[in-house]
Amino acid sequence: LIFSSMFRFLVVLSLSLYVFANTEIINFHVSESHNKEFLFTNNWPRLNHSHNECEWTVLPAPFGTPLQEVCNSDTVDYPCPYELWLVLDLTRVWSTYSSFTLRLSWPASYPADFSLEIFNSESLSAHFERRLDLDLDLDSGSLTTHQTRLRYARIRLVDIGVLTPSPTTSQIVSPKPTPIPFILYLEPLYLGILPPSVMPILAYILVVSIVACVIVPPLIRHLEKIASQAKKELSSDANYKHD
Repeated sequence: LIFSSMFRFLVVLSLSLYVFANTEIINFHVSESHNKEFLFTNNWPRLNHSHNECEWTVLPAPFGTPLQEVCNSDTVDYPCPYELWLVLDLTRVWSTYSSFTLRLSWPASYPADFSLEIFNSESLSAHFERRLDLDLDLDSGSLTTHQTRLRYARIRLVDIGVLTPSPTTSQIVSPKPTPIPFILYLEPLYLGILPPSVMPILAYILVVSIVACVIVPPLIRHLEKIASQAKKELSSDANYKHD
């Protein structure tokens, strides 16, 4: 019972770190595939093993915009202000990992919905194909193909703030979107499911569990002996007084 209560306490304690932030996570599998190099991705921010965490501030799409329709029209200017594109460099140190997780966290005080998508070179080419055909501010450069582990992330966001009455009229007014800060973390997954960031917590829980298994049973037996001895002494004193 003591061990079970301690374990639950540690789990709740570790989860309490995320109480004041919202989180979106996408896990994805990676293998080498043919890559098409587009010059317009050279200006995109990049996450890799030595720079796997960064903070951005992006304006959300207006209130009421369906999340899946954000920046999806061919008539929308590129770059769209309501999305962020990144290059995920999964080579070198991370070349031995086949599964990764991209985690996005933002303050709970900012009401917003986020969409995370992962693209390979083929799906990225298909996504921008019409824009490339129309030459809408995109330069494809010289297309070359080779094996790569590069992936591309697309983050879109929309405002979900609460509608409030206008101070001058009874008409309901949607809140004016404000830029939302968020942090992106890119990590490999051990065994395909465990990110490195949770390993210290798991190690701590494991150590405490082992210590509890070693110390608690003898301690309980010792306390039981003391209680039994005290019970015998009380019973002996009661019999002595009765006589």
